[in-house]
Amino acid sequence: MRADYHLNCEFSDDSRERMETQIEQAIALGLEEICRYDRKGIYPFEKVKDLIAEILTLAIRDGKGIELNTSSWKYGLPDTQPSRDILRLYKDLGGRIITVGSDAHTASRMGDHLEEAYRILRDEIGFTQICTFDKMEPVFHPL
Repeated sequence: MRADYHLNCEFSDDSRERMETQIEQAIALGLEEICRYDRKGIYPFEKVKDLIAEILTLAIRDGKGIELNTSSWKYGLPDTQPSRDILRLYKDLGGRIITVGSDAHTASRMGDHLEEAYRILRDEIGFTQICTFDKMEPVFHPL
């Protein structure tokens, strides 16, 4: 997976670039995942909602899904990764292919917080199924 986990944005003193510019560059580079970092706190979702909706719409159209990564618990982040706002937006746009991963880099972390992630997807966001993959095809499982 190609990813960049340390991006600063206009909300920060560390960067003068708009978040939209960084997202567009990430897409152009073929990055599969990015993570914003900002010492001032969480970047306002409403400022990038339209751009994220555009990205998610393309992903949905192309039969791609997203992953709820449980590493947010490991790192003590204030929300899920991606955020609940993004998960809701994905579902509202018609997204159905959603997976859950623990981002385990060691055997002891395998399966971390999966039940909590399933609960959030089911009870807070409204998903009724999650996906695994078989030969790159989604296989749906009830939550």
